[in-house]
Amino acid sequence: MKLVLRHLMIVSSGELIDDGYIVIEGGVIRDVGREPFGVSASNEVNLSGYIAVPGFIDTHTHGVRGLDVTSNPEPHRILEMGKHYVRHGVTSYVPTTVTAPHEVIIDVCRAVREARVQWTSSNGSRILGVHLEGPYINPKAAGAQNTAHVRKPSIKELQEYVDVSGKTVVQLTVAPEVDGALDLISYASSMGIVVSAGHTYSSYEEGVKAIEMGVSKATHIFNGMTRFHHREPGIALALLQSPKVFIELIADFIHLHPAVVKMAIDLGGPNRVALITDSIAATDMPNGIYELGGLRVIVEKGVCKLLDSGSLAGSTLTMDKAFRNIVKLGYSLVNAAAMASSTPARSINVDEKLKIGDIRAGYTADIAVLSNELKVVKTIIEGSIAYEEE
Repeated sequence: MKLVLRHLMIVSSGELIDDGYIVIEGGVIRDVGREPFGVSASNEVNLSGYIAVPGFIDTHTHGVRGLDVTSNPEPHRILEMGKHYVRHGVTSYVPTTVTAPHEVIIDVCRAVREARVQWTSSNGSRILGVHLEGPYINPKAAGAQNTAHVRKPSIKELQEYVDVSGKTVVQLTVAPEVDGALDLISYASSMGIVVSAGHTYSSYEEGVKAIEMGVSKATHIFNGMTRFHHREPGIALALLQSPKVFIELIADFIHLHPAVVKMAIDLGGPNRVALITDSIAATDMPNGIYELGGLRVIVEKGVCKLLDSGSLAGSTLTMDKAFRNIVKLGYSLVNAAAMASSTPARSINVDEKLKIGDIRAGYTADIAVLSNELKVVKTIIEGSIAYEEE
């Protein structure tokens, strides 16, 4: 059935259309244009006063609504997460582990593979694969990761994860300075896995070398990284400077000061900065005690900290809030949409393969419809309404 969304503001990578229409058929965007729409259609929806942006894509999330990727590695729980993410305009996401025993990560990889096989748009947000955040990190920069399970980089282990996941490991976070990391980076990148530098105390020079070996992303820039110093800038500057590297950014104004968020965007640009949530099971839940990969986390006023050390432990951020925060900093809707959709898709090489992350002819009809206050009122996945505000 052909669906035509009419009289709404359309935000795409190329332009902003004040009064436009989107033609959807067979789950694909067939046409995007400026009103008037010249052909009558039986299924038209007048969305005057609303804004259409590409569906948000979260490439780094550990959980939501009481569900934790690492602690609940079952296909039906992974699928259930998608029903909660979709309320925030998220049309695709990457379930992300934390450092854990080998057999637990195997279970997660298996669960994600099976969930992907079972997924339809009726399940909510699309599952893009699995992001392994660890276990090959620097224990001194572990943050909210369990150091008991940190281990030396292993190509053999990684190959097991890839095989069990059905080759759906799309991102791997590694500390480049640990023994054996450079060989793993080279191997993983040669397999098409996006290697991200994170939970690392690498120097600037070690960061430059890691990029040469295949690192193409930064795991939540500045958080879990060598502190910047004007004489010893550390890996963060190397990552920000390289045009080859995508930059994950937690824009909750808790993990990073708003001025630092703006600095990272101004240095990296909207085509390199990918907004993420780093959300945990406490997201969309009341304050209390939660779990992140076996560690106890206390959440007060939406801020997540390890119960025993007080270190920040993920977030309760949602992608729609991150989008609003970026707009509050003064960035255009077009640039904010790029950082929430097209750049995340490109950062893990699924933009052209799945045709997601933009509103243009030939792309998958994944769309978030927002109010003028930038609140999600509808989420459309493959042309079907997956969420609608009551």
